[in-house]
Amino acid sequence: MEITKFSSYLFVGLEQASVLRRRALNALRERQKNVLEKMRAFLASSLDAVVEANGKIIKFRSQLFVALKQVTVNLRHALNPLMEWGKDALEKTQTLQESRRARENDLRELLASQVDSVVVTNLDRRFIAANLNALHLFGVSETNMRQFTIDAFLLEGEITHFDGNGLPFISREERQGQCKIRRLTGNLRIAEYVFVANFVSFRHLFIFRNDRECVARKTSCRRPTNAITGKVGHKWLGAS
Repeated sequence: MEITKFSSYLFVGLEQASVLRRRALNALRERQKNVLEKMRAFLASSLDAVVEANGKIIKFRSQLFVALKQVTVNLRHALNPLMEWGKDALEKTQTLQESRRARENDLRELLASQVDSVVVTNLDRRFIAANLNALHLFGVSETNMRQFTIDAFLLEGEITHFDGNGLPFISREERQGQCKIRRLTGNLRIAEYVFVANFVSFRHLFIFRNDRECVARKTSCRRPTNAITGKVGHKWLGAS
C-alpha cells in the first residue's frame, strides 16, 4: 500500500514538473520569437534606412556633380575674357620688346656711322652718346660731352621740337630741317638735321648731315673737309 501511494505521488509530481517544463519552454520560445521579430524589424528598418541614405547620397552626388559642372562652365566663361586680355597684353609686350630691341640695334648702327653726326640725349636733352663725327661737329670730347645739353650748341629757336617748358615730345614723330650750331670754339656751322623724340624709350635721336662752316658776317658758307672721314661734308644714311 505504501509503495502504491508513493508511486502515485511520484507520478503526479513528474506530471507537474513536465507541465512546468513545457510552460517554461513555451515561454522561452515566445521570448525567442519576440526577440527574433524585433531583430528582423530592426534589421529591416536599418536596411531601409541604409537604402534611403544611399539614395540620398547618390542624389546629392548627382546634384553636386551638376553644380560643379555649372560652376566650371561659369568659371570658364568668366576666365575666357581675362585669358584673352592676358594673351593680348603678352603679345603687345613681346611686340614692344622686339620693337625696342630693333630700335636699340638701329641706334647702335647709327652711332657706328662714319658719315653722319649722331647724338643721343636724355629727357633733359643732355648728351648720352655721340659718335666721332658728332664730337668733331660740336667740338667736344667723349669725356666731357655729358656736361652739356644740346641746347648749349643750338641757337635759340633753331630746333623748335620742344615745348616752352623744355619737355620733349613723347611721340616718335620724325622732324627734319636746318639749324645753326655754335661749336665749343665759338664758330658757327649750318647743318641739316633729323630729330626723333623717344627713338628708344626716354632717349632722343639727333642726326646732323651736310654741315658747313659759316665765315664772318655770314657772307659765305663753305663745306669743309671732314677731319674724321677726310670727305667733304656728310651724307645721311638713307639719303639720296
